[in-house]
Amino acid sequence: MTPPVHLPTAESGVAETTTDDAPLMDHAYDGIQEYDNPMPGWWLTGFWAAIVFAAGYWVWFHVAPWGSTPDQQYARELAEYNDKKALREAAEAANVDENVLARESKDPKTVEKGKQIFKTRCASCHTEDGHGLIGPNLTDGFQIHGSTRMDIYNTVSNGAPGTAMLAWGEQLPATDVLAAAAFAISLRNTNVPGKEPQGHPVDPFKAP
Repeated sequence: MTPPVHLPTAESGVAETTTDDAPLMDHAYDGIQEYDNPMPGWWLTGFWAAIVFAAGYWVWFHVAPWGSTPDQQYARELAEYNDKKALREAAEAANVDENVLARESKDPKTVEKGKQIFKTRCASCHTEDGHGLIGPNLTDGFQIHGSTRMDIYNTVSNGAPGTAMLAWGEQLPATDVLAAAAFAISLRNTNVPGKEPQGHPVDPFKAP
């Protein structure tokens, strides 16, 4: 047992003698000594468990190829979503009809995508805004091949034999062909001044 320790009481300031089974530390501050009480077992268990967990977490997620961080998991799930979306869009592009073309020619994202494709692939003949150069003016109310949205799509996809119009369906993914056709359809009756009308006048597109 440790020797008695004299501690002053709060009320009288007179030292009283106490004993404790814990050993005293061998230092004192302002005449005050403290017992060498160990940390509670539950606290030490939690402390060492946290260290082991942190080390395991670091190895699992940042060293070994076993786990994935939330960012990596998000990137993987986003890639899976984009793959499924691409497959869905490709399936839609492979089953194009008037309704699909009517919807896509009103969709800002599809039209913007088509505009970029048109700028790269078609502007040399039709100009960027579609008013015509070598190719016809696409912004008036005339059409050379057919009169429907599907006729425009087929011209973009299959080309126009005997002209400079290429069959873009042989060179571009189906989704790009659909987007380019949607952009061309969106130009109808915007009437940008340019090349004289070619072909025959056509009625406005019918609502789907």
